[in-house]
Amino acid sequence: MKYCKTFFVSIFIFSVLLLVTSCDHSNIKNINQNNLKTESSAYLLQHAKNPIYWQRWDKKVYKNQNPNEKLLLVSIGYSSCHWCHVMEKETFEDFDVASYMNEKFISIKVDREENPEVDNIYMTATQMMTGSGGWPLNVICLPDGRPVYGGTYHTKNQWLEVLGKIQSLYENDKKQLLTFAEKVEKGIQEVNRFEYTKEDKLLQPEILQNEMSFWSSNWDLINGGENQNQKFITPVKLNYIQQYQNVNKDKKIEAYLKKTLKNIANSGIVDHLEGGFYRYTIDPEWKIPHFEKMLYDNAQLLTLYANAYKEFKTPLFKSTVYQTFTFLQNRMENNEGAYFSAIDADNDQGEGRYYMFSIEELKKVAGRDLNLILDYYQIDLDEPIENSFYHLRKADNFNTLLKKYSITNDQLVKKQKVWDNKFSVLKAKRQFPLIDKKIITSWNAQMILGLLSSFEAFGDEQFLNQAKKIFSYLEENLISRGKLMHTFQANESKIEANLEDYAFVIKASLGLYQNTGNTYYLEQANTLIQDAIINFETTENPFFTYTENPVLFSEIISIDDNVIPSANSIMAENFWMLGHLLGNKDYSTKAKKMIGGIVSYFNEGRGSNYSQWAQLISKVAYSFKEVVIVGPEAKKINKEIQENYLPNVLFQISDKPSELPLLEDRFFKKETLIYVCENKVCLRPSKNISEALDQINN
Repeated sequence: MKYCKTFFVSIFIFSVLLLVTSCDHSNIKNINQNNLKTESSAYLLQHAKNPIYWQRWDKKVYKNQNPNEKLLLVSIGYSSCHWCHVMEKETFEDFDVASYMNEKFISIKVDREENPEVDNIYMTATQMMTGSGGWPLNVICLPDGRPVYGGTYHTKNQWLEVLGKIQSLYENDKKQLLTFAEKVEKGIQEVNRFEYTKEDKLLQPEILQNEMSFWSSNWDLINGGENQNQKFITPVKLNYIQQYQNVNKDKKIEAYLKKTLKNIANSGIVDHLEGGFYRYTIDPEWKIPHFEKMLYDNAQLLTLYANAYKEFKTPLFKSTVYQTFTFLQNRMENNEGAYFSAIDADNDQGEGRYYMFSIEELKKVAGRDLNLILDYYQIDLDEPIENSFYHLRKADNFNTLLKKYSITNDQLVKKQKVWDNKFSVLKAKRQFPLIDKKIITSWNAQMILGLLSSFEAFGDEQFLNQAKKIFSYLEENLISRGKLMHTFQANESKIEANLEDYAFVIKASLGLYQNTGNTYYLEQANTLIQDAIINFETTENPFFTYTENPVLFSEIISIDDNVIPSANSIMAENFWMLGHLLGNKDYSTKAKKMIGGIVSYFNEGRGSNYSQWAQLISKVAYSFKEVVIVGPEAKKINKEIQENYLPNVLFQISDKPSELPLLEDRFFKKETLIYVCENKVCLRPSKNISEALDQINN
């Protein structure tokens, strides 16, 4: 798991590889100054006033303007990274550090959200060699870009010591560094190669059942989630757990899932005043968060809680979705349909200070209800943060509070609204943390998917309308000269899209098609997947490269599902869906080969790192249905059916005649029919939703 480290991690003569972006900044002529002031990235602009001569990466410029062959120093982070801010203030704003770096190194800043391919290749190598990684990620490279040192957060003294040792080696024993750089280069190339057997593998439920048995032994049955010192939600894992318990009718796993989701929804990882989820908690009990908020987390959590509501109809899950959506609308929507990438953890007072309260402030809000408010928000006055502050978590059992304080639920709700207003007055006087207004294509596509899941669960048209609005924004702003782009900043699209961008936009297109029946979205998905094949397909294995061209000496092929599912697992699902919807055997074959290439990774508990893949494997290994709804009421019926949790079902609808394989010759003007099919064999069509649901479930 990648996260901002709070301690010094350095691996002497260890690290990672090369780095390049698709931007050409050949207009930079004087590298003996800090040139970040002309950038549009919030993270790069945060470092524009450092005394260090920061540049953004451009291999051509540094090669041409490095006659003395200085070592390159590459520092990678992002705008909402707390420990990036700490290292900047402690180390990069120091004039002694700046003087040494300016004399001996060419210093480069990289926004990992702008250039994830750069971060990917360095982070992969760091984790491979050290077993850990984090941000800020700081690497020292030879003039050709190959790294010879890597670490995360450094104090001033630690950093100066590292720089001095590496520079001394470079001046006195360059051969040692060159030898290590060659080994790193070969190691990275090897990491991105995959053994692939073309033999067909029989996919049986036992593959997933054995993995789940192994994985579940590491679950935190008390607090929910996995046994970790720091708690990440990782929605893709919980999505798969829900699918697994549903198709296997496993009551123990169902109980674990519901407990986890309830604990998280009431925990400190949630902003209980403004809504939205923080990135992770620094403790195993979901109490104290790291306060940054990321779009990709909140988008995926819309899907997670909407799907959970579909199955369990728990009011808490519904309110969590609506509160998260309200937060996203209020704080992260750009008024044109798209969503910003992140909100910083810090304001001018420090990390989390916008969200926490002193005992004096709590007393001011509570009035005569201090004890009640302490219980309601699970505040222990003996456990302050930074000796003075308290963070809000909601009690998980309001009935206990009602009895203890002899009040009704209506009275408690009224009190809570009064408290919220008073908290808002206090917060209005504080500086709101920085919002990174970068628009990232793949993260906005994930937002579309979260909104579509919410529309399905609740039938609320605002979710569907907002999903359409985002898609239109992407079409209008993130396609340049016929190519999909990665980010939109300062009124311009930047950097050609990577595989993740294509994968999620295709999936979003398919989601819009399945919920509207509008074949325009299906056509867009098909066009984009053809482009992805041209840009990213490999010949050595069934997987796709992350970027169109190698990052200098190595391709990047990522297959593991982390805080964001891997682009390859999403692409496999896209091929699988389009194969069914279009009757395209080539797409189905590609999906089959990709699934076959991943199955060997499912052993000894490793399957939890491939949870998105597991969801697709489940559709192959267990019963899978195609539900075709055709007729004038197709959209209405589809809306009602999709209020149910049906993970192993593919929907296709049409309110007019169609020549698509599953729809052909099935339209009748005066009636709407529901066909439930398996392996392209359909049961007798039904006009009744209940009957159709029985056919699906049986």
